[in-house]
Amino acid sequence: MNNNKKDNIMKYKKVLVVAATVGVFFSAGLGIKSMAEGFWNGHSHVQAINNDIDTLSDRIHAKTDIINQLNADLSIARTNVQDNTAQLSKLTGPLIQVNQEKTLITNNNNALNNQLKGKDNELQAKEQEIQAKIQEIQDKIQEGNNKVAAKQNELNSANQTIETLKAQVLDLQTKLSISDAALNDVKQAHQKADQVVQETATSEQTPQISNSSQNQAWEAKVYEAQARVSYNGKNYLAKWYASTQDIPGNGGPWEEYQEIN
Repeated sequence: MNNNKKDNIMKYKKVLVVAATVGVFFSAGLGIKSMAEGFWNGHSHVQAINNDIDTLSDRIHAKTDIINQLNADLSIARTNVQDNTAQLSKLTGPLIQVNQEKTLITNNNNALNNQLKGKDNELQAKEQEIQAKIQEIQDKIQEGNNKVAAKQNELNSANQTIETLKAQVLDLQTKLSISDAALNDVKQAHQKADQVVQETATSEQTPQISNSSQNQAWEAKVYEAQARVSYNGKNYLAKWYASTQDIPGNGGPWEEYQEIN
């Protein structure tokens, strides 16, 4: 639309220039005719000059017709300009409204973009926080696994120590059993020797009495398991530990057995 306006203005300038030029020629033609009549009065060439003037006048009339046509075109152009101006005025209002709507939409879009950017930053911060929590949990899990592995190593070491101690206990029990058996053998041999000495001394000092009438005094003391004693003519074996209150013939740990010679 601006280009059409510029073209119309150029047309107006051209019409004005042509009109001014025709006016100059017209004035010059009249002046020339007057001079010719003054200077060439009675001259034989006046007719020729008049013919030239007529020719120039015809040209001026032709230029005038052109000017008139240009004026008509100018009037039409002005009318077109006015119509275009009115049309421009009609379109300017909607254009302003469209620009205002465009500005509003742009502002809303910028606001939404700013909100979206803020949400993106917030979401990114939340994601970083979640990642940090996940890493913290993973670190805790790894720490727990390390503690479990350390405790498992301690448990394995303790189990190994227990197995070693069990083996040592078993070995000591075996050695103790052997020692107890040897000690019992020694005790039994000692007790048997004491019994023989006692029986021999009794037989030398008093007449022989039957086993059923014997009333031997019990030597109250602690006896180990597997201990063997003779009491009132009978042989007894301690099935387990015998205290000072446990007397053979009254049950308890003592069990009667037959001596095999």
